[in-house]
Amino acid sequence: MTAKVQGPVRTYPSNSALAPFLRVKLSSGNLVAADAADDELGILENRALAADLSASVRNPNSGDTVRVTAAGAITQYADIYRAASGKVSATPNGARWGVALEAASGNNSVIEAVRLPADAQGGLVEAHTADDTLTAAEMYGSIHTSVGAAGTVVLSLPAAVVGMNAKFRVGAAQELRLDPNGTEVISLPSTGVPGAAGKYLTANADGETVELVCTKAGQWSAFGFTGTWTAEA
Repeated sequence: MTAKVQGPVRTYPSNSALAPFLRVKLSSGNLVAADAADDELGILENRALAADLSASVRNPNSGDTVRVTAAGAITQYADIYRAASGKVSATPNGARWGVALEAASGNNSVIEAVRLPADAQGGLVEAHTADDTLTAAEMYGSIHTSVGAAGTVVLSLPAAVVGMNAKFRVGAAQELRLDPNGTEVISLPSTGVPGAAGKYLTANADGETVELVCTKAGQWSAFGFTGTWTAEA
């Protein structure tokens, strides 16, 4: 029987130059910087050169604090989130990634952080009182409400990419519109039938909810709802 090898750090194939302390993932069998929407394999321990055949990565569940690269200024003890190019940021983006144990002065600052376990990260809950254009990064496990709105709130959705999912709640007795990107479609929650291209989904009673998931590029499907949601005429 082969013994199971365990440890906080492991080497992986690498064929490109990478700075240390970046969140990394595997792409085509080699390490690359993780994007803002990616759940990383771990944190790169040392600088990797293009000529290297492998690089060391710290397991995200090793139980230790980690050194990680910031994408901008971060205050000490602030919640931090995944950012592009393998970095972290104080800008909300889906679930919390961890907590900054040190302040970051700006882009490329390396700080000590504690990475929260997946079951403690939780999703972003954002209340919108005015129209807003949601980014792709905001469409991974987040919750959006219109709590506090005094009028109609239009949330413009990013291009629908497979794997995106977000929940929405009408938080006031005002209309909440979910407007798809360009000519994309949203399925009517009550029937599952896609609406016309570019037409929004709307509800206006406090407490009505809908969860949108993209399982086919360019289309949003409702995987649960409460209340009455209707399509733009």
